[in-house]
Amino acid sequence: MNIHKSYSIAIASIFLSVAVHARNVIIANEVKNNDGSVWVVEKNNDGYNVKYTNAQGKEYDNNTIITSDIEGSNLFLDAVSTDAVSLLMDYPKDAYIFKFSSGEIPRLLSACKRITLPSAEQQQVVAVLTLCSKQSVTEKVTLSNADADKLLASDNLTLDGSVKTLIGNDKAFLYDENKKQKRNKPYLIKGDVVEILDYESSMLKIKYKSKAKIITAWINFVDIL
Repeated sequence: MNIHKSYSIAIASIFLSVAVHARNVIIANEVKNNDGSVWVVEKNNDGYNVKYTNAQGKEYDNNTIITSDIEGSNLFLDAVSTDAVSLLMDYPKDAYIFKFSSGEIPRLLSACKRITLPSAEQQQVVAVLTLCSKQSVTEKVTLSNADADKLLASDNLTLDGSVKTLIGNDKAFLYDENKKQKRNKPYLIKGDVVEILDYESSMLKIKYKSKAKIITAWINFVDIL
């Protein structure tokens, strides 16, 4: 076999390899902007990859922000404005929502976790508790370095709006403003109505009614699940 023929076979093999790889990539979602920039969610044998190509053709991507166990039907990429997109991963009990800008660099605008809870309101079947990353955590984060586990870690979250729900545990012990338990160890029981006012490091500040009095206290986050 001469050198020219060997070179031709090698080149053909490379193109075949690229073609096979390309066929294994499925475009799950796509958003095209007026300025020519494009957002794409790709699915391949290894999982998902979020890719952004700006108007100048420069690419940014992240292949870890979407977990491999997500079903394609529960994955949504949508334009929320002319210069921003929302990436939603909808799981059975909670959902992750990441918003990115569509400028020259795809910067993280917000990262939130929505948790479905039983509603205390008769006209509603469920209540939605939304926890979002603190601004100090999202600063300087772009698509390429966005780490979902870090962004949504319990210590990095803050409550986005109050919500009424029910106690889920048989006993939910109450803590004072300093998150210290009182000597008599008061508690609420399963089914008691509470309004969640604040969140801090896996604890919730709640408001509830007792003998016509409005009382505030802290409980553990797991007590509402």
